Parts: sequence; structure tokens; C-alpha cells
Amino acid sequence: MQINELKITSRRLGLLVKMNILTVEDLLKYYPLRYDTVQTLPYSQWNEKENVVFQGLICSNARMIRLSKNRSMTKFKVMSWNEELNITLFNRPWPSQFGFGKTITIYGQYQGNNNVVASTYNFKPLDQQLGLHPVYPLIEGLKQSDIQAIMKEALKHVDVLPQRVPQRYIEKYKLLDISTAYKWIHFPENEKQLHAAIRTLKYEEFLCFQCVMQSMHEKKEIKKAKKFSMATVKKWISDLPFELTKDQLSSIEDILYDLKSTNVMFRLVQGDVGCGKTIVAQISMYANQLAGYQSALLAPTEILARQHVDNMHKLGLDATLYVSSLPAKEKKEVLTKLENGEILNVVGTHALFQENVIFNKLGLVIVDEQQRFGVKQRRSLLEKGKCVDFLMMSATPIPRTYAHFLYGDMDISSIHTMPKGRKSVVTKYFKTSSMSPVLKDVLKFIQEGRQCYVVCPAIEENDEFKMRNVFEIYEGMTKTLKDIRIGLLHGKMTSQEKEETMEKFSKHELDILVSTTVIEVGIDVANASVMVIYDAHRFGLSTLHQLRGRVARDKKQGYCFLLSASSDPQAIERLKKMEELKDGFEVSNYDLHMRGPGDILGIRQSGMPCLVFGDFEKDQAMMETCIHDAKEIIQDQVDVDLLLYISRAIESAQYFD
Repeated sequence: MQINELKITSRRLGLLVKMNILTVEDLLKYYPLRYDTVQTLPYSQWNEKENVVFQGLICSNARMIRLSKNRSMTKFKVMSWNEELNITLFNRPWPSQFGFGKTITIYGQYQGNNNVVASTYNFKPLDQQLGLHPVYPLIEGLKQSDIQAIMKEALKHVDVLPQRVPQRYIEKYKLLDISTAYKWIHFPENEKQLHAAIRTLKYEEFLCFQCVMQSMHEKKEIKKAKKFSMATVKKWISDLPFELTKDQLSSIEDILYDLKSTNVMFRLVQGDVGCGKTIVAQISMYANQLAGYQSALLAPTEILARQHVDNMHKLGLDATLYVSSLPAKEKKEVLTKLENGEILNVVGTHALFQENVIFNKLGLVIVDEQQRFGVKQRRSLLEKGKCVDFLMMSATPIPRTYAHFLYGDMDISSIHTMPKGRKSVVTKYFKTSSMSPVLKDVLKFIQEGRQCYVVCPAIEENDEFKMRNVFEIYEGMTKTLKDIRIGLLHGKMTSQEKEETMEKFSKHELDILVSTTVIEVGIDVANASVMVIYDAHRFGLSTLHQLRGRVARDKKQGYCFLLSASSDPQAIERLKKMEELKDGFEVSNYDLHMRGPGDILGIRQSGMPCLVFGDFEKDQAMMETCIHDAKEIIQDQVDVDLLLYISRAIESAQYFD
């Protein structure tokens, strides 16, 4: 049901649309931030400067005193608790409202000596106002009374919402039906009702999330084991020009075991930016090649795809690039060689999903930064072969305790150790919207021959959010820093423009690169060891950690300066925390608690269910229960409302970013 079908004013409707609340379900999921408890204490227990609420009888004529042009105060007396109380109200210049003998309810602060400064008042009986009252987050133009009235109107239509949690689980766990849960979360009569509503909605969140995640994971299939010489692979590893870490070797062992197994591999390799996941993927491709199969490595950007091909060539591993910007003649040649089996290893972007890409004997698909690709796309590539092994790589590591819930039955290899000589990036937060506090340091580093990234959250001017955009920063810097070579990079540029800019930066023809988060994924310029991030509070901590990982690619010390003028205490706390947190596992652990898995997995805006009530630390028993229940639901295929929701969520999660 759409919100324009509700009986609400056009002003209120406009405010809801501005908040992206378009349906009754959107509206009912706009939960209170907190609840104020209204309780009355007898006069004998009142303390000075404490808030009080009471009902009384007006026992004097009200008089208004003008303090200045726009300021006034109204004074009158009220009989309550057998006491005569002196009431002061500021800027309510309507003494006729407070008629002698009227019963009034007053909320205010007790000043001592029978004096109360009222903050608000009404003429409703106090006993109708006691208990819990929701307090909602607001935008400009919206009052608490507005949102409460809108919510009461929406609750008249709560029965149109689907009951996604199957009845058998409602009975088994003594949950509320969805209508009651929404009524009690918005207007609970007491804490018992509120807790029952939270428990029900928390279970629904966990169950929906788990059903969608399990539905997206490919089922394990039986395949023909791949045959190759372990000794040959080990010899290739020992000939590498660098030493692999303990965790890299352990991950390679896991993958080689999977390739030789009769179970189709479904594995995630996760670890920090710069931990060496790429070489693990390349060794997997080498083993797959020895077994006589083709491999496809899927990269989220052309820049990264080209980088992978260059690195593979340096290691003596055959690799061919297939991206949409290739000339038609070259594309045709690659397609022919893929189909007849001449090309064993192909590295590409979304171009690999196209129908005309046909493999001779595809045996392994590797997805770099797996959350950047939709489930359908991944599957379309896997279907280009028979029982294809699947390896995903992610630089957004999830602590093992949570990985089971987020990724289900997927096998996970984690790389914690960093290659020798890698230093943690020194991170500093500055409460400012300007680069001035760090400019001296940046220029000093550039004079030493280093390069710098300047990252902005927006491409163009945005009136709704006051955040710095790449064009504004780029233009400002080029006017001010005349002797510095500055480039611009953003997602709306063509692939060729991006390539050319990155080429210039990697050849050190540019000193500073002003960019959006395009650089978050896999761009590798060892000499770039300084980063400045504008409006840092606009990014999740895992994104900030990935971004700063770009300046930890060399043995030189990397520096990351976080700029934010935000006064939000939570935003400040998070950015200060980034100065302490060095390890990606710690960052995502902290981020999970502060923001939830939707943000970590990059699916917050994609139609995927995300957690509002669930707590990964406190609710592990409920999470485990939902893993089990989701398996039953997907296996039985009888719960129509929930199955419809799952298919819609997956449909809308075309991309996970």
C-alpha cells in the first residue's frame, strides 16, 4: 500500500517522500529512536532542577509579560498535590487559554519554592498520557506530533502487511503476529509489550536476512576431481621472487585441496588490503591450468583487470584481457581463442558475462571484490562451464564468529598476516572541512617525491547534503597549488579517461589524484603513500580502511588524514576509533556493531534485509536458530509470503554496492 493512499496532509506526505518513505511498510519500519517514560511523582519527592509532570487546577488569572519584541512569559498559579504552584511559560502569549478553574497537565522543571518552568502543557487527563512515548528521528519541518499522528494513521492499515514469519515459528517461539508487533513497537503501553515487539521484529530480521543469504549461495555439487602435480605447483611457488606468508600458504593449501576434491569449490578468501590475496588467486589459476582447465578472473574495474594481467605476465603466467573497451577485432580474436581452448586464463570485467563469451573447458571462476557483482551475474559466468569451482576474494574481512551467519555454508580462508616490511598506515582525524591543517605535511611529502590521493564522497554539488565534491576540490586545488600536478578521477568518466588518468598517476606524471571511491578497489601505486579523505564521516569504517590500504603498498610509511566537520558525537567517536584500529578484522568487527551487516557487505541500499534490532554479539543463539529455520524454509518451499520476499530481495540485489 502506497503512503499517498493514507489520510494525511499534502505537507506531511511531501516530508515522507523526501525521507524516501513511499509505502506503509516503509513507514512502519521507521522505528522510534527511543521512548520517553511519562510517570508522575508526588510533590514530596520533587527535587530542584528535576523534570516533573503533574495535573492541576488553574487557580489564578493568567498574565502575560512582554520581555522584548519576540519574547514573552505567561504566569499563573495551579493547585496540585494540595500545593499552590507558580507556573511560568515562555513565549506562549495566549493568557486567555489558561482560564480560571481549568484542569491542565504540565511538563516542566521544578525550580524550588513551588516554582515550575513549564516546557509544554495540554488539557488532556494525565492518566491518558502516562507510560512509554515514542521519540522519532526528525527532518526539518517534521514534528514529533506529526510523525506520531502519521504512524497512528498507518497502523489502521497494518493488516495489509504480509506475515513473513511462518505461523509454526510464531507458535514455537511464542512470537507476536506482525500487526501486534508493529502496534507495540510504535505505541507500547509498557516495557513488557515493547520487549515482546523487539523480540519478534528481531527474529523476523534475522530470519529474512538468513533466508536471502542462503538462497543466494550456490548449492554444492559433485564434480570430476582435477588432476595436477602438487610438486609442480610447490616448485612454482618456491620460484616466486618473494616469500609467501603462513596464512597465504594455508589458503593455497585449502584451495588446492578443493580443486582435487569431488565437491565443487565454494570458497571465500578474505583478508586486509595488501595481504596478498591476488597471488593466492594466481596460484589457483596455475593449478587449474595444469589440470587442463580454463580460468576466468573477474575484476570490478578495467584498471584492476589490466593490473592483474600485468602482474600475471611478470610471474610468467599466461593471461589474456577481455574488457568492453577492447577494439572489435581484438575482442573477436579473444572470443575465438577462448572457445577453441587456446586461452587458458582470461581476466575481465562485466564483459565476461555476455552471451557471446563461450569457454572450451571452464573449470575455475575467481571473483575479486565479490560484493561488487550481483548473484545473477556470478551465476551466468559459472554456467559457462560444467561444475565450475568458485573462489571469491574480499578485502572486507568478517570475523569468523559472524562469517557463519553472513556467508552460511561457504568455506572461508582468512589471511591475517601481512607480507614482510608492510607498515600500518598512520591515521589522523581532524575536525575540519578544510585541508589547511594537513596541507603543509602533504606538500612536504610531495617534495620528497611521494604522491597523494585526495578522496571526496560526492561527484557533484548536492544541496541536500553539504559535502565536498571532487570538482570543487579539484578546481580549488589547481588554482591554489600552481606548481603541483593534479589529476581528477571519478565514476562518471569513460573507461578510457579513467585508464589515461591512472596511467599518468602510476607513471608519476601527477603528484595528487583527486578522486571519488573509485580508488577503493584495487588500484596499486606503490609511490602513493599519503591520503586525505574529505567528509570522512560519510563513509563506513570498512570503506575508510579499504581506502587507506591504497597508501600501504610500499615499505615507506603511509599516512591517512581524515577530515570531517561533523559535530555528531557518534561520527566523531568512529573517526577517532580509526586512529587506533589497524587490522581489517578489528575494523569490520567494530563496524558491524556500529552499523550492521548491510553496510559491511555493501548491500544496505540494494533491497536486501538489514538489521535494525539484531546485535551480533548478544543474539548469537537467535542467529543460530534462524540459520536452522532458514534451511527448513528453503528446503520445504511452502511459505509463500516469505519465498516471494526472498525472490524480490535477490532480484533487487543486482549489485551488492
